[in-house]
Amino acid sequence: MRDDLQYEGLEETDKRIHAHKEDIGYITIHEVLDRQSYEQLGRTYFNAVDLAPFLLDDEPEDREEREILTEADLGSLDDSGPSTEALARAACRWMRHVVKSNMVGRVEGRFKASLWRPKGEGQFHSARFVCRDHSVKEPPVRPIVVPAPTVVAPVLPSALSEMMPEGKAWRALGEGYTSMIGLLQQSYAHLATLQNTTVSNQNEQILRLQRVLEELMGEVTKMRVGLANVDHRRQEQDGESKVREELGKQFISEIGTFGRVVAAAKFGMAPELVELAEIVNASPELMDAMKSPEVRKLLKDEKTRKELAELLLMAARTPTAANTNPTAEKSAA
Repeated sequence: MRDDLQYEGLEETDKRIHAHKEDIGYITIHEVLDRQSYEQLGRTYFNAVDLAPFLLDDEPEDREEREILTEADLGSLDDSGPSTEALARAACRWMRHVVKSNMVGRVEGRFKASLWRPKGEGQFHSARFVCRDHSVKEPPVRPIVVPAPTVVAPVLPSALSEMMPEGKAWRALGEGYTSMIGLLQQSYAHLATLQNTTVSNQNEQILRLQRVLEELMGEVTKMRVGLANVDHRRQEQDGESKVREELGKQFISEIGTFGRVVAAAKFGMAPELVELAEIVNASPELMDAMKSPEVRKLLKDEKTRKELAELLLMAARTPTAANTNPTAEKSAA
């Protein structure tokens, strides 16, 4: 049976298959649906397993062609298998078989053949081709018969509106739909603009607040450092004053009788007053009381001094005062 299919542009792919038969990994056939859309129809690996049915043509055109195909394709069927040239001719037959299977009842079809290297290294050839089947007859074109004009009685508007939809109403619906789509698009654009503006404003506010917080943290850090320095200085001053006070007390306690004699000789002070100063200096409570301005003001009053002296003498004469020093009584006895 003779093939009525006619191929346009497939010869280039045949030449590439024979020229690069050592580099082919597999072959794919796609049907071209439109410019960017394809549908894969078949895929075969370039080996004797997938191309075994096409190594020999089962339906040659005549006996002479059958003998030629048999000698060329079979070759020496030993352990090495068919040659790459035989695989190339089988691949060409496979492509035509796939296209023919998808041309049933069709006048014309557009396809694309791709040659790929093995192990996913990519394709190195891709070409489109057209296939036409001249055995399929296109349906005859029926002539358009224009009927003769006839006189029709006029139809009233009310009857016309009942028989078919009003053109103005459909036009108004179309215009309303177009206006609605325009309003939706404008609303979406307006919402997007508002959202972008809001996000930008929030980002600016966040940056400003971040700068303010950084400045406040810097001021707080400076204040804490200043407070720490002031506290440290205060502690140093308190320590120095305490050291001076302790040194003074130690000096007074160490000079003892020598200090009393020097004070009595140089300042005309009685030894009892010097001893009284030592007693006051040895008591922190008396020292705090003597440092108070109110206490010194009371001591400056003569009446207060007399009352204080009488109070001290009365306290010295009471039995409680005598019992507070039992060692002194034993020594007196």
